[in-house]
Amino acid sequence: MQINEPIGKWIAKLYKHHDQFVDERLESYNLNHSEANLLFYIYKDGDGISQQNLKENLAVDKATVSRSVSTLLKKGYLKKESSPEDKRINLIFMTPKAEEMESVIDDIYQKWFDIFDNKISNQDQKKVIETLKKMYNIVINEIT
Repeated sequence: MQINEPIGKWIAKLYKHHDQFVDERLESYNLNHSEANLLFYIYKDGDGISQQNLKENLAVDKATVSRSVSTLLKKGYLKKESSPEDKRINLIFMTPKAEEMESVIDDIYQKWFDIFDNKISNQDQKKVIETLKKMYNIVINEIT
């Protein structure tokens, strides 16, 4: 297949608009897209997740996770405890404030996908997500 323009351009544009979309809807809650992404994974992966697992799930560096966790700790959305098995590992837990935000964040993410829902079939949406996952895994295996 001949590539006439970089795929990264379209992924980056979608990502930028997604972040703006989320930021606008979370502004009144004093949260941003980075913090919402982290909370989203905690909602899905469960309380007591390690910062290392968050780093892997979010596919970002350790400093980015530490910064977001620190901000969410200060804002009262998270609490941090040392692992009983290994005191060097920090486990992240939601506070009631974070639990109250779960439906808000889920709704915002769902509204983003609703933009495409009537214009792109569910089958095509699933295919795009699966294809992007495959591409990511291929790149990770080829580069590392």
